[in-house]
Amino acid sequence: RKGRRSTTKYWFTRRTPLASAGVLSAILAVLVSICYFSLIAVIAYISLAILLVIMGVKVYNFAMVFMKKADQGSDPLLSLTNVDVNIPPEKVAEITGILVDIANPSIMELRRLFLLESVFDTIKFILCLWGLTYIGSWFNMMTLIILTWVGVFTLPLLYKNNQASVDEVVTQVNTQINDIKEKVMAIIPIKNKGLMKKEE
Repeated sequence: RKGRRSTTKYWFTRRTPLASAGVLSAILAVLVSICYFSLIAVIAYISLAILLVIMGVKVYNFAMVFMKKADQGSDPLLSLTNVDVNIPPEKVAEITGILVDIANPSIMELRRLFLLESVFDTIKFILCLWGLTYIGSWFNMMTLIILTWVGVFTLPLLYKNNQASVDEVVTQVNTQINDIKEKVMAIIPIKNKGLMKKEE
């Protein structure tokens, strides 16, 4: 978990603009391509492009060696052949543990919401689902993924530059939500009845 927090901190606070632009542009280009072409076609085109680049590097290196302008072992791709591409079992176990840690609480929370164990939380859940129906009518899944990807790179920067204002707005919103929650719970005395039964 400490490693995940440090990685997240790097991407949100210490990443360089050049690296961020490269990662953002590359993945964004892939996502936009999937909107217009099938996933299989996008994978095939990307693979062909990578192969063409590698073939160009190999031909250039061969020509430089043939003309004796470079050494025999000067291939820039030679270092990639020694890279370990095997997935360690420990990493698989770690990822599985992370997924389980996310899935179990999510399933428990959904059960709690659907079984109306907390009326106020279920009402909030219903309002969220109702809002999602409008979002679904405005955007498709790929558009939402693209917007989320762009937001991952832009929102942390906006928050960093306007942290005081954002924190103030969030505090006000949380205060209003707590006030509304208290008023609703006062109108729906389900918990109060449960407490009275326990006392009896």
